[in-house]
Amino acid sequence: MPTNFLSEDQRRRFGRFAEDPDEGQLAGSFLLDQTARRRAMAAKGARNQIGWAVQLGTVRYLGTFLDNP
Repeated sequence: MPTNFLSEDQRRRFGRFAEDPDEGQLAGSFLLDQTARRRAMAAKGARNQIGWAVQLGTVRYLGTFLDNP
C-alpha cells in the first residue's frame, strides 16, 4: 500500500497500535455482529476462529492488516 503521502510520524505508526484502545474503541472495533460471528465460526479449528475474529477487529481499528500478526 502506498504511504508516501503520509508524514514520517504517520508512516511510523501505520499498521500499529499506537496506544491501548479505550472501552468504546474496543466495542466499536472488536465486538462482532451475528454475521461476523458466523463467518468466524466457519473457519476450521478454534485457533483459526479466534484468529479470524482478531484480524477483523484489527482491520476495523487500524484500517489495515498487521504485517506479522
